[in-house]
Amino acid sequence: MNSKETAIVESDEILAEIDISENPPLEFEETDYIDAVFSSDSGTQTVVSAPAIRTTFAPWHHPVKQIVRDYQWADLVKRLLTEARPENRRDRLRYFTLPGADLLDVRVLAESLSAMGTRIEYFGFDSGYEDEDNEGADLTGAYLLAESALRQAGSISDRAEILRDKLEDIALVGSHAAERLRQRGVFDVVNIDACNHLGYKPSGRNASIFEALEKLLAHQLLADEPWLLFLTTRANVTQLGAPAAKLQSAIMKNIETHQEGFAETLADCIGGKLATIATDMSGCWSAQSIDFLKLFCVGLSKYLLQWYHAQTNLPAKVELASVFAYKVSGEEPDMLSMAFRISPKGLAVQAPSAGGATPLPAVELAQAIGMVSKAKRIWNLDEAIANNQEVRADAVSGTERLLASANYDISKWREWLRNLPIRPMELNDAA
Repeated sequence: MNSKETAIVESDEILAEIDISENPPLEFEETDYIDAVFSSDSGTQTVVSAPAIRTTFAPWHHPVKQIVRDYQWADLVKRLLTEARPENRRDRLRYFTLPGADLLDVRVLAESLSAMGTRIEYFGFDSGYEDEDNEGADLTGAYLLAESALRQAGSISDRAEILRDKLEDIALVGSHAAERLRQRGVFDVVNIDACNHLGYKPSGRNASIFEALEKLLAHQLLADEPWLLFLTTRANVTQLGAPAAKLQSAIMKNIETHQEGFAETLADCIGGKLATIATDMSGCWSAQSIDFLKLFCVGLSKYLLQWYHAQTNLPAKVELASVFAYKVSGEEPDMLSMAFRISPKGLAVQAPSAGGATPLPAVELAQAIGMVSKAKRIWNLDEAIANNQEVRADAVSGTERLLASANYDISKWREWLRNLPIRPMELNDAA
């Protein structure tokens, strides 16, 4: 085994050598960075040269994304720990993520949870920043510096790990990604922060983001405490793909079962009428608009609810906690950031009289109506950042603080914001 086939990974008690010849984790080629992070000689201090100031930016560096990080992810994670975990279970957050090289989501969560002394044990894949354009910047170095800072601050666990595999690979039986996921326990938070639509399949891959989502749902079936699912995805009428049929079917099943209860609420949500709901939905599915995003969100919510209802021995309550929308391209919002709270109900043991045949439980109308009501209150972040000065100020200051910690040039960032074709922002000194 040569040096490119071996990675040294640190755990709480041991250093182990793992064969990674086929699907290596992040390949750390700079020995100075390795010494700085893993420091095998406690008596020697390694001096790491200052990294170059970074001047190239990506869509997730826009302040609108900071609203998602602060108002959705950080807020809901903090509430999960304080409301659904005893004090002796708040010291560790088991977190599935698709971080960029700067670990921006981990940084935000670490700051939010610092008062509780929570250490983040993250696990995930680097597909989120593989195509990032940073004008030749050393992304491996950026990752190591970000991880080192978090480790020195006591914010992350020694078991924190990011692999080079694609998210979609976990849906492939026998793949390296699927096997490594299997070795992990359940997560407190699963964050699928995808840049593409649910049906997207990377080049050379046979599985989609949606199939990876289903794999993660199956992985989480052993959870015995409430957990959070964050899903950020492109939602465009021209990119619905294969999952669209499942989302539409989930809605139609509920309409057929609860014509007056669910259907009436849904019609009101999308600005339609009960008498014409089929036509109204057809129009929503074909035109990019906030109503389309509401319907898309309801479809995914209903699919998750029905997926869990099919697990007769491991049922769970599914709630749509919040849903945000913002623009990536065009004049209408086409990115959805949804948050679900999933509360396992415990193992359902059947009586011998059931004879092995247990009917599927009926779709719970109250949960379904609650999801529709929440989807109706979708938060348009483009409008919020343009019209709400408090939200705007929080988003700008939060992004500046985050990017400065990752060694970005803030003056160049402001220039980048000013010249964006979609949602440009002119910032004065007071932001």
